[in-house]
Amino acid sequence: MNSLVRTPARRRVAAAVLGGLMALTCGLARAADYPDKTIRMVVPFPPGGATDNVSRLIAKSMSENLGQTIYIENRGGAGAMIGAEAVAKADPDGYTVLSSTAGVHIVNPAIYAKLPYDPVKSFVPVGQIISAPLVMVVRADSPFKTAQDLIAYAKKHPGKLTYGSAGNGTSLHQSGEMFKDAAGVDLLHVPYKGAGPAVNDFLGGQVDIMFSYVGSVLPQVKAGKTRMLAIGSPQRLPIIQDVPTVAEVTGHKGYDADTWTGLAVPAGTPPAIVQRLHQALAFALEKNREQLVASGYVVLGGSPDAMAQRIATELKTVTPLLARVMGPMDNK
Repeated sequence: MNSLVRTPARRRVAAAVLGGLMALTCGLARAADYPDKTIRMVVPFPPGGATDNVSRLIAKSMSENLGQTIYIENRGGAGAMIGAEAVAKADPDGYTVLSSTAGVHIVNPAIYAKLPYDPVKSFVPVGQIISAPLVMVVRADSPFKTAQDLIAYAKKHPGKLTYGSAGNGTSLHQSGEMFKDAAGVDLLHVPYKGAGPAVNDFLGGQVDIMFSYVGSVLPQVKAGKTRMLAIGSPQRLPIIQDVPTVAEVTGHKGYDADTWTGLAVPAGTPPAIVQRLHQALAFALEKNREQLVASGYVVLGGSPDAMAQRIATELKTVTPLLARVMGPMDNK
C-alpha cells in the first residue's frame, strides 16, 4: 500500500529532476554557443540623447569583442518604462540587452505606484557603464549669468521659469526637481519624449532652462549657444572647473544629482552568458575610456554584483528622497 502511495510522488520528483537537468543542459549549450546571432540592445529613450549616444559607442566595441553585431533599438516613452518592460518580457537568452539607467531602477519606483516590471527581480545586471554629472544650462542670450541670478529671479517670480526634460521620471526631471528643492524655488516642468526633442525646444526658446548631461551640452557651450550655471555632482568636474556645484550655490550640502547607466538582461539569463556580456562591456569601456572622460562622463565598470549592490543601496537611500521631491505620478 505504501509503495503504491509513494510511486506517483517518486515519479513526479524524478520527472522534475529530469526536467531541471534538461533545462540546465540546454542552458549550458546555449551559453557555449553564445553569441551565434545578432544581439538587440534596447535603449529606452529616443535617438539623440546621452544614453543613446553612449549606448551606440559601447555597442560598437562590444560587437567587435563578441564577434556579432549589436544593433540599437530605441523604445522611448513613459520615463523609460516602455523599453524596460520590453526587455523584462524578452526571452532570457542573452540576445536582448537593456541599456539601463538609474531612472529605470531607482527613479521610477519612487514616483509610480505601479510599474510594468520589477526594478530588481525582472533583470540581471551585466555591469555599470558611466555616471553622468547633470548640469543646469541656459541659452547664451539668457539674462542669467550665474545660478544665483536665476535663483533670485525664480524666487520673485514663482512658476514663471520653465525647464525641459526627457520625460517624467527621467534623470533630467529628477535633477530639476532636486534643484527646486535645494534652491527653494518653483520652476515649471515641461516633459518631452526624450532628451533630443527637449534640447531642440530649449535651443529654440520654448523653455528657459535645461538640466542635461555635461557631455550633451559641451558642444553647444563651445559653440557659444549655451551657458552652464551649476553642476549637480558633489564636486566640480575637472573639464569644467569654473562651473560651481549646486551645493555651492544653494548651500545645500550633500546635493548629488549624478545619474548612471549600465547594462542588464532579462531575469533567468544563464550566468555564463551574463559573464560573457560583462567581459565584452569591460573591453568596450577600456577601449573608449578616453573619449568618455573627455565627454564629461565618469567611467564606472565593475562587476554585475557591484551594479546589483548599487541598485539595492539606492532603492533604500535615493528612492525615498525622490519620492518626497517628485511626488506620485499617474502612469496609466
